[in-house]
This record gives sequence, structure tokens and C-alpha cells, in this order.
Amino acid sequence: MPDLNNDYFWHQPLLTRFSQQRQQQRMAHAILLSGEAGLAKTVLSGRLAAGILCAQPQADSLPCGQCHSCQLMQADTHPDHLLIEPEEVGKTIKIAQIRELINKQTLTPNVSGHKTVIIHPAHQMTNSAANSLLKLLEEPPAETFLFLISSRPHLLPATIKSRCQQWHMNTPDAEATQHWLRESDINLPEKHASQLLELAYGAPLRVAELAGDPQVVEMLNHLEQDFTALIQQTANPVEMANRWQNYDVSLVLHYWQRQLTKQIREHYAKEKVPQFLEYWALIDCIRDCLKLISSQNNFNKTLLLEDFMVSVMQRRSHSRRLSQEETM
Repeated sequence: MPDLNNDYFWHQPLLTRFSQQRQQQRMAHAILLSGEAGLAKTVLSGRLAAGILCAQPQADSLPCGQCHSCQLMQADTHPDHLLIEPEEVGKTIKIAQIRELINKQTLTPNVSGHKTVIIHPAHQMTNSAANSLLKLLEEPPAETFLFLISSRPHLLPATIKSRCQQWHMNTPDAEATQHWLRESDINLPEKHASQLLELAYGAPLRVAELAGDPQVVEMLNHLEQDFTALIQQTANPVEMANRWQNYDVSLVLHYWQRQLTKQIREHYAKEKVPQFLEYWALIDCIRDCLKLISSQNNFNKTLLLEDFMVSVMQRRSHSRRLSQEETM
């Protein structure tokens, strides 16, 4: 159910942009709204769609929340609004769903003077679905406004992105995020506060979600020591992979990738080439594993983790040996 009144402070720049474009009558018919997961992009797009459909919008073009159109939006029954999502969590948006959207665009609005569509997450459209949507984007109906929501816009075809106005939602800085969390009575464990912010890329709602997950807190207790054991080649891959079964592996790998990238920058600035090369070898292992995880193919999680850990230890050994040979 869309929340037409919820104000997240990090939404304000895009709310202002929406208000200005509506008042100047230069609103794009297709908007690609991007940003990290945990910024409530769908909440914002729902408010914007409601504002477009509202019979008595406020001075800032946002929905009044009282008219018949707003009531229909809040009840998820507005006949002029369509939300397209995967039929199952983690699955793709299929071509049949986009075809249904296109068929509905031939109909005139029922309640409002316009029609609105939210596609979320847009990057999970199949290739055929994206190609089908492209036809609609090339000749958008005058009364229809589309919002494509994505935390991974780089996965969208360039042809789709080029036909959308790009709106990026910025992540607030760490201090502002922590202030909002305190105001929302969400307390971060002091021991892991900085790690939680990094794991969530600073997105406030994602930070709050992770902080409330006992498995994430348990994972954080082992995060640094597990990585140290891997690069020092003292880890037991079978035991470690077994413990990781309950973890969000993608979350861990992205965290380690960012930590290594920081180390590379530091060593590059100090011209420490051997360490620089060693860290790149480890990042290659992480990227290879992330590619397998992000693919649509089924995989054996235990074997994938064991292979990753063995690969890290082997590459670490190999890069160290090369570094020693170069310094001899």
C-alpha cells in the first residue's frame, strides 16, 4: 500500500525536481530512478505517481491524500496505475507482463486524466521484456508516465536508458544517516556501526534492516577474522564454508571488495607495488565469485564457497611468491 505522506529527508531533492517539472509542464514521460537499495525509491515513485493522478494536488504537485484518486492509490486499486514486479522474489520480469502493460496503454484513463506505471526492479526484466518495453518508450502515449526503478541501472540496456530521463537518488552522508536512525529510535551496535554503514552503502533503511538481523550481527563478529585467516592461508575452507551457509554471501564479498579497494588506493599512493598486486589478485577471486552468484543459474552454495576460499588462498600464495621473486 503506497504511503502518500511519508517524508524521508533524502527524497527532498527529487521531490523538488518533480514539483518544478510539473509546474513547468515539462515532466518526462519515462524516468529511470536509480540509487542504492534501502532508499525507499518505490515509496518516492508511488508518491510521484499519486501526485500525477491526484484530482486536487497540493501546491508542490504532491498528492492531497484525500480525493477519490488518492484513496484508490492507498488501497492499491487505482485503475489508472500499474505496478510491475517479478511474480516471485528474485525472479525476472517477463515479457508477458510488459505486453499486458502495452495492451492497457490503448485504453483511456478511467478516473484520472493520466496513467502511471512503476516497473521495479527494472534491471530484472528479461531481454525480451526490455525489447518489448522499448517499443513503448519510443512512442510513449501522451497521457502515460513511466517510472523505472533500479539499484543496478548498469544492467539495463543502453537503448532503454537513453529513452528515459535519469534521476539518481543520492545516499545521505554517514552523519545524517546516523542522526535519522537515532531519531527513528534505531540504535546501531557501537561495535559494528561503521561496518553496518559500509555493508548498506550508507542507505538508511538498509542499515536499519541489517542492524535488526541477528545473522548479520553474527556474521560481523567473524568478518575480519575470517578474511585474515584466508589471506594468511590458515583457514579451513570446509569449516568456514559451512558457517557461511546462513550468511548473505554477496553482502560479505562486496564488503571485502570495498576494503581491498581502499587498501589498493593506500598502497598505490605509497608506491607499494607488491601489496598492490596481491590485493588485485584477491579482488579477481571476489569478482569471479560474485559473477556466479549474480547469474540466473542455480549453484551449489557450499561448493561455490569452498572453491572461492581455496582460490583466495592459492592466489594469495602465488602472488606472494611472485612478489618475493621480483624483490630478489
